[in-house]
Amino acid sequence: MRVVRNGLGLMSAGSVARVVVAVLGTAATVAAAQQPPAAAADAAPAKAPETVTAERGRFEVALEAKGDVIPLDAALIDFDPQGWQQPLRIVSVVPHGAKVNAGDVVIQYDTKKLDQAIADAESAAAVAEKALEIARRELPVSEALHPLELAAAERAGRIAAEDLKRWQTVERKQTEEQARFGLKAAEEFLKYANEELRQLQQMYKDKDLTEETEEMILQRTRFEVEQAEFRLKNARLGSEEQLAVEVPRRDEAVTAAAARAALDLEKARATLPLRRDQQRLSLAKEELERVQAARKLAELKEDRVKTTLRAPRSGIVYHGRFHDGSWSTAAVSAKAAAGQDAPPGEMMFTIVDPARVGFAATIEEKDLHLVAAGIAGKVTPDGYPEAEIPATLAAFSGVPKNGRYEALFTVAPPAGSPALLPGMGGRVRSIVHARPDAVTLPSSAVFRDDDGSRVVYLPGQPAALKRAGKVGRTAGDRTEILEGVAAGEAVLAKRP
Repeated sequence: MRVVRNGLGLMSAGSVARVVVAVLGTAATVAAAQQPPAAAADAAPAKAPETVTAERGRFEVALEAKGDVIPLDAALIDFDPQGWQQPLRIVSVVPHGAKVNAGDVVIQYDTKKLDQAIADAESAAAVAEKALEIARRELPVSEALHPLELAAAERAGRIAAEDLKRWQTVERKQTEEQARFGLKAAEEFLKYANEELRQLQQMYKDKDLTEETEEMILQRTRFEVEQAEFRLKNARLGSEEQLAVEVPRRDEAVTAAAARAALDLEKARATLPLRRDQQRLSLAKEELERVQAARKLAELKEDRVKTTLRAPRSGIVYHGRFHDGSWSTAAVSAKAAAGQDAPPGEMMFTIVDPARVGFAATIEEKDLHLVAAGIAGKVTPDGYPEAEIPATLAAFSGVPKNGRYEALFTVAPPAGSPALLPGMGGRVRSIVHARPDAVTLPSSAVFRDDDGSRVVYLPGQPAALKRAGKVGRTAGDRTEILEGVAAGEAVLAKRP
């Protein structure tokens, strides 16, 4: 029995309690007697604060996460051509979930269009090779002709300039004088012919000549006069044409020829080097195009081989590929049928080893403190809620990816457990802390004091009592109490 020491000496704790109750009762009676009747009638009993009781029992902290079964040993195959970019018709394709052996045909495409493309590429390559050979032979000849062409342009320019100068200084004047003199000569010849005819006619009158001789000479002279008249007529026309037409035209032509020759020379000087460079670049381009055409042809031939996709290993065929926790099976299966046209790159297949799988889980950020290297747990597939398959954390990425933290668990299915196949969903549960006789309180009844320590409040009169405590881990809505509260002890549910 505890005893209380006070100023009156030693008495038992019970005696002290009885004395305190008696004193408090007397004080209450006196207070009630002094209180007005109305106030006493309005007073109501105070409501007792809500409390919770510390419990003792098994306490577990577990890491739980959703996830999917993923393949650890898989081979992705797809028709990913380099040169061919058009859809090809499917001849045959294995169904989703089929078992295959290494070397089995997974998908076979019709190659008629690809074969025609290869034939066209071979023909184009042959033509391009001949064109390239011609360009190779023409380039050195063109380079040798370039200085000759430039010299010819310079020579033509010089000659045209000389012709223009000579025309302007000598030939134009000479041509005009020749036209005028030709007209004058024709006029003189006509005058001489008329005079000769007149003198003959006079002479024949004075001399005794035979009539036949006279007539013959006169006839010849008359024709000469007629001929002189015709020459004069032509001379007038020719002189007029020379002075009014030919000279201006010749002047215009010579001037234009000189200007054109000067421009041709300027053009030759400016463009001949560029043309030479252009031919060299054109040859280089054709060389590159030949290489590209050869590569294209080689790619098409390689693509022709790829049109038969074979399994690189034994396993189960999955339509599509596994990426970021999901399969693209639906998109592939929708087109994976004989007679269907499939664009390149869309038909992907994954050959998985069903014996080599893992469990990829998504860890929530609030549970990061529970993750530890090598923790063990159990995987429960969604389709088999009673199954618990041993698992061990093998890898964890502490860097968020799309707001998630990825963890990979290895699994070790015991004999007789359900088969785990890639794509199955489930949950993993790893117990990271457990005590069979832990004292716990609702987490809402444990508070943080101003200095950061943990405290609870015990009911008391006239005010609640604050008590410091030491806590352990929290799981769900309960917190482990290490010191400060005993099992069965009541504390306030809310901060007073």
